Order: sequence, then C-alpha cells, then structure tokens
Amino acid sequence: MDSARMIRAFGDRFKRRVTTATIGDVDGPEETTLALPWDAAVTPAGEVLILDRIQAVVRAFTVTGDYLYALGGLGEGPGEFQVPEAVLYSPAGDLIVVDQAQLIHRFGRHGDRFEYRDRGRFEGSAYDACLAGNQLVLHAMRPGIQPEILYRLLDDPSEEVGFAVPYRYSRPLAYEAVSRGQIACASRSADAGGVAVIAYRVRNAIEGYGIADGRRLWHARIDGLQPSEIRERREGRAVGTGIFDNEAVHFLSRVAGGNGVPVFVQHRFSVREDVLNRTGRHRIETYALDPQTGEGEFWGDSLPPMLAVTEDHAVFSYDNPYPRVEVARIPR
Repeated sequence: MDSARMIRAFGDRFKRRVTTATIGDVDGPEETTLALPWDAAVTPAGEVLILDRIQAVVRAFTVTGDYLYALGGLGEGPGEFQVPEAVLYSPAGDLIVVDQAQLIHRFGRHGDRFEYRDRGRFEGSAYDACLAGNQLVLHAMRPGIQPEILYRLLDDPSEEVGFAVPYRYSRPLAYEAVSRGQIACASRSADAGGVAVIAYRVRNAIEGYGIADGRRLWHARIDGLQPSEIRERREGRAVGTGIFDNEAVHFLSRVAGGNGVPVFVQHRFSVREDVLNRTGRHRIETYALDPQTGEGEFWGDSLPPMLAVTEDHAVFSYDNPYPRVEVARIPR
C-alpha cells in the first residue's frame, strides 16, 4: 500500500472515532486528578496508562475511564520516578518508563496489573523514547564528546548502540535542541530494524533514520512552518526565541503514532496579540506521515495534542480549563 492510501485508510477510520472516556477532575479524588498528563500508552487489552510528569506517577484506567491502580511516585527507590519522560508498552508485554534521571524502569504483568520488575541506568539525559519492536530507542545526549543523539537499547540497557547524529549544532546549542525534539518509531516486526522519525522544534524539518544502521532515509519539510529560531548568547548559553520575540511562530507540540499507524507531528501555532499582557492566539496543526517514506498530508487544526495513537485507540490531552485526558476508540 502506498503512503497516500495508507494515510487515507487510517484517516477514514480515525474520523469515525468514538470518545469512550474523559479522565481528569478539578476537585475530584486524587486518583483522577491530573497535574500534567505528559505521555500515554494503550495495551492490547485496552488498559490506558497515563504518565503525569509533575506527580511522577503512571495511572492505569480502562478505556471507559474506570480507575485501576497507580505505579511509581516521586522518589529514588525501586519503582519510583524522578523526571519521567515516556511510558511505553512493549511487544514482550512489559511496561517501560524512561526517566530523565538516567534511569529506565521496567514493569512486568502480574495478574491483572503491572508491578515493578527492575531498572537499568543509561549514562545520559533521555528527552524522549519510542519502541521499534522490542528495541528501545532513546532521543538523548550523553556527557563527553559522543556525537550520537539516537540510541537503540536491547533487553539489557547496558547493550546500547548510538546510531544517528541528526543535529549539527555546537554542543551548547545541541543540548537546547535535543530537549525540544521528539521521536516516534515504526517497525514491521518485533525484531526488525525499523525507522526512527524525529521532529525538531527549531527546524522546519522531519527526518527518518534507519535504526539498524543510522542512515538517514528521508527528509521532509512542512510548507509554511515558522519555527522559533535557536541562537547562542555571547556567554555561550543557548536560548530559543518565543512568541513574544516574533509576531507568529510554530512550536513543536507532540509526536505520536507509528508501529502500524501513521506518525503524527503536531505544531502549536501562536500569534502574538498583546505584548504587555503576554497574550496571544493558539492552535494545534496536525500532520500525518508515512514513517517509511516521509510522505504525508495536513490533517487540519482542530485536533487536540495527541499523547498516543494505536490501531484501535487514541489518547488526547487538554489543559484548559483544567488538565484532562480523552480516550477514543478507532473502529476497524
């Protein structure tokens, strides 16, 4: 199936999605009160796992919004998180939480819930992660002079291979850029190499890299995108321009999907209106891409930020008037 047909076929199903739950309360119980829903994963059994970055916890719900249990919590002990960045469900049936505090937590299925199994250490700062089959891919930067930015890890986190160098900035600028980029993975089988798709906050570009060899497979640009520029001050500190330095600017918002569905890249378009009160208008622009080729199409500006998209479900986040998550079923 060619790229256009693949995206169109999934789009036809996506348009018929049915909302099954809205999770999040203002003054409700702790179990359903969200501070910053940051990432999500959906298991084949229909379990929705929501990572709250501020509360440093993963909460499990049914697809209809019933609360099940929680994992983690802020701390340094086994099964506790410090700066959680991503939650992932692996084909092997494990739940993986990537922590910016150089930790990778793994939870295994025990009866009707996940329970802490072990954790490994990655010597670097991971800013995003995805799974290509059973390979964990990190978008990370390590101390020292190593130039690689994408890493693939096997079952043992110490078995790591740096495989791509998508940034060409000086090191201070690269740190700033990596912290704003996001990735998604796509693989046709559990052990095949697959593709890592990376979207940049500070460049009008999206690129696909072969996970097996690090080769850049394709490069795409979005017409009309106005990303904030990145610059370096005299003292060497990296900063990015924002809405109040520009009349109108795009910020990378979310990257989701892959592994059987298109990769979705979302940009937040902000227009400055009142400099004194620092107010403006915003909208989310969504693009759907074939991860194998980089070909894609514009899906409009009516969708909220996507936390997760699978073949059967989509998870969206909202921040106004209070943080909440919407779960939708995508019919076959």
